Amino acid sequence: MGRTDPGVLCRLRYLVEYAALRTLAAVVGCLPEKLAVWAGVALGKLLWLVAAGRRRVARRNIELAMPDERTTDEVRRLIREVFSHIGLTAVESLWMRNRRRHSIDRRFSVHGVDAMRAQLAAGRPVLAFGPHLGNWELFGACMAAHLGRLHALARPVNNPLVRNYTTRLREESGICVHSTRHGLRPMIKTLRNGETLAILFDQHVNRAYVASEFFGRKAATTAILASLALRLDAPVFAAYSVRQGHTFRHHGYIEGPLDLVRTGDHQGDVRANTQLFNDKLEEIVRRHPEQWLWTHRRWKLADRLEQARRKEDASNVG
Repeated sequence: MGRTDPGVLCRLRYLVEYAALRTLAAVVGCLPEKLAVWAGVALGKLLWLVAAGRRRVARRNIELAMPDERTTDEVRRLIREVFSHIGLTAVESLWMRNRRRHSIDRRFSVHGVDAMRAQLAAGRPVLAFGPHLGNWELFGACMAAHLGRLHALARPVNNPLVRNYTTRLREESGICVHSTRHGLRPMIKTLRNGETLAILFDQHVNRAYVASEFFGRKAATTAILASLALRLDAPVFAAYSVRQGHTFRHHGYIEGPLDLVRTGDHQGDVRANTQLFNDKLEEIVRRHPEQWLWTHRRWKLADRLEQARRKEDASNVG
């Protein structure tokens, strides 16, 4: 009996994942809002039960990022709330998929957008960065509704069916997606056209990064934001949303433009401004820790450095 072609199995897996997503989206989209909120909280509890590995990642991240700031019980409660928020965000995003842009906009009270509009009205390109906090996907659609259009940098998912589906939904909400695989040219063109480019800034990256401090630990942080801001003289804003309890309502915040470091030493300024952006993100996450993705392995670089240091110490002892 011959072996099954791995490519066929991969395509079959992609098809099953896509079908499951579309089916779940159709079911969730039919729910009344209160039931959808309940389903989101329930999904979060289920994820907390089954995702033991992610629970461990979250616990370790919190304990290393905020040592001695919380008791064991407080850390446990925080992790439960993080998973509740993940469930709410997943269900909310599916529930809102068929709602019109103005419906999404009504669910966010946005503070600070006028300062961003003023920069655009003056013909300047604008950069925005933020964390995976609140509902970052819907807040992107909300920003597009306020600005007319928003460009966003995104890491593409592997499943092409899911990727095409999510890209279409984003484009229908006024978001033009730029893939990290396509390099800087499309982003530079966008900014030179006087438009807004948003970047989620709180994930580990493997290339073109600055080893910057985040919660006191080294984190591989993209250098793209600081490099573009300095190269094109673009104002930079922090943009994020905060969920109002266990609801599908949010406050959106746009803060800036930030005062950037400009000494003329490009590489040094990229490092200094990347640290400035991480400091701003830390400030935001500390205010709303229950809504941030502590389940992400943000400090892979710190772990590698610590492992290398332990090996060196062991060899020196030997």
